[in-house]
Amino acid sequence: MVSHSYSDQLSKRGYSVTAFIPKIAGQDDSNKRYKVKHLTPLLRSGFGAVMPQLLWRLWNYDIINLHYPLFGSAFFVALLKKIRGTKVKLIINYHMDVNLSGWKRYYEKIARSIFIKFILDSADKIIISSEDYVENCQIQNYYFQNIEKFSEIPFGVSKKFKPLEKTENLLQKHGLSSSDKVVLFVGGLGTAHYFKGVNHLIKAFKLIDDENIKALIVGGGNLLENYKSLVNKLNLEKRIKFSGFVEKELIKEYFNLGDVLVLPSINSSEAFGIVLIEAMACGVPVLASNLKGVRSVVNPGINGLLIEPKNTRDIAEKIKYIMNDDATRKKFGKASIESVEKHYRWSIIIDKLEKLFSDIDSN
Repeated sequence: MVSHSYSDQLSKRGYSVTAFIPKIAGQDDSNKRYKVKHLTPLLRSGFGAVMPQLLWRLWNYDIINLHYPLFGSAFFVALLKKIRGTKVKLIINYHMDVNLSGWKRYYEKIARSIFIKFILDSADKIIISSEDYVENCQIQNYYFQNIEKFSEIPFGVSKKFKPLEKTENLLQKHGLSSSDKVVLFVGGLGTAHYFKGVNHLIKAFKLIDDENIKALIVGGGNLLENYKSLVNKLNLEKRIKFSGFVEKELIKEYFNLGDVLVLPSINSSEAFGIVLIEAMACGVPVLASNLKGVRSVVNPGINGLLIEPKNTRDIAEKIKYIMNDDATRKKFGKASIESVEKHYRWSIIIDKLEKLFSDIDSN
């Protein structure tokens, strides 16, 4: 999503942008402002794709922007930079740590120990979404030894996210009414997004007695049925609803259904939480896990509150507090909009990115 937004916004400003991505069957890129090249991976597992052809396909570009983690391919981009030297500029976005489970955990640790320094050394600049995150993540030692290489540029939010009236037919579609106080979760519900903490949000509802406080969980993935089973097991079917996958054209309307958005993530695989600023742009206050990076978006007591990861009681108490205080909720919503307009609109983010281009070009 971030790479798409970078490409789209830079294209609007006159840059010639090409995105190289793993080949996905049936994907339509005809409506994009920038070029998209689909590469067939040598190997692929989930979001990981080994694409050695990047070594020669990127050869003649002036600036390469690598979004890490891109397992199996980051090495080839770094190798290209080592070969080409100053003839090409390499910017790496270090998005997040990766905390895999099972055998993949060992693969990731081995790959990181062998390759991560080589990859980071190759960069002219490394973008991080917040200093708070990088100071406490898996590459913190590298950061403190190479602070001058790092630039803090947060993620951005489109102007399409703005306050709207609740869409009545969407409320009805999901068994909600205008009198309900809606707790919103928006995010992936697949194995790759296990760290979102949705099960803790669901369990928190057993500690909330107010029948008018309901939850709408927006998103799709292979864990959706597991979450539905948990809801059934806890007899919460009347209070916790699932939308399934939502098309991007409708997502702004879903954000505006919420009276508060909760991001209950559990570990450092969540580095920022783009849904937080999307909700804030719609005037929806946020409850976010007190995790490094994620907490940098929330100004506690001003535009939302922090919740302790995996603490269902804390989640429940913070939901009850914000839902039972209309004045505070409205104050948080207003401050959220002001924060987005000051820090997170894409025009602001791309200004910072262009300055970074200029800085590395002058070196």
